[in-house]
Amino acid sequence: DGTNTNKSSPVKIMDNVKNASAGGAGHSLILKTDNTLWTVGRNAEGQLGDGSFVNKNTPVKIMDNVKSISAGGTHSLILKTDNTLWATGYSGSGGLGYGGLANKNTPVKIMDDVKDISGGSIHSLILKTDNTLWATGFNGTGELGDGTSISKSTPVKIMDNVKNVSAGESHSVIVKTDNTVWATGFNASGQLGEGTNTSRNVFTKVQLP
Repeated sequence: DGTNTNKSSPVKIMDNVKNASAGGAGHSLILKTDNTLWTVGRNAEGQLGDGSFVNKNTPVKIMDNVKSISAGGTHSLILKTDNTLWATGYSGSGGLGYGGLANKNTPVKIMDDVKDISGGSIHSLILKTDNTLWATGFNGTGELGDGTSISKSTPVKIMDNVKNVSAGESHSVIVKTDNTVWATGFNASGQLGEGTNTSRNVFTKVQLP
């Protein structure tokens, strides 16, 4: 809203918005009805994608032809109308998926044929148009679901027949095309929902009531 003063009631920011996503460490992504991407807030890791590492308190336009957005902890995932995936921000554990660990302050192209995305704290879930699940980034608690605890800097294929993805801070939940729910990652509070408090590094089926 142009200030750095906390607000206790909503203030109008802009018109003609169709989607928004709030990051975990203080940045926001805004998708307008004309498919332009705007960003605002913390930018120390380049998550705004405007070519700087300077915080912004009013939205800045980043790119055209965007159809879906997901703000991670300190990184941003951008799905364009041509189904290409782009990412910007923190990449210290490979969460951007471009193959390197250096932070980026402008969006870099990651892969083609993507239809859904979800950014976790420092990992990312990617659903391709063929319904395959791919994951990249921090994996210290098994949140990628690839059977290891080794972080990845490029997306690795995890499984087939997936239709929905959601990345938490340090766990991941997916819905398969048969409408079953599966989860992996940190589980100290039972957030995986599979009946234990044991963390997992492979997706485990959740037994719903």
